[in-house]
Amino acid sequence: MTPLQRRQAILQEMNSITRMERGKLCVQANRRGNGAFHKLQCWRQGTNVTRYVPVSQVASVKEALAGHQRFQTLAQEFIDLTVEMTRVEQAADAKKNSKRSRPSATGKPKAS
Repeated sequence: MTPLQRRQAILQEMNSITRMERGKLCVQANRRGNGAFHKLQCWRQGTNVTRYVPVSQVASVKEALAGHQRFQTLAQEFIDLTVEMTRVEQAADAKKNSKRSRPSATGKPKAS
């Protein structure tokens, strides 16, 4: 698969991710001793935001967290491929430009 084809595949996979949630899901013991609860923590606008998650929604939140993580991984791969493609293009342009160099305006040979 060429880098351009891989970039297209990454974009398609990113587009297929329909659920995302930022943060970390933690299990906290209840101080009253009647079980545990889950909380979702993430940073928003410089502060730590906590949201309590009912047991019935834990699986859904975990899926959304995995979607966000997958999206981040794909985004980093997309960036890496694009940077590599840019460098290859720049190297090719540099070779083209070096072949087009003109002799000096005075017509004198360069000193070695």
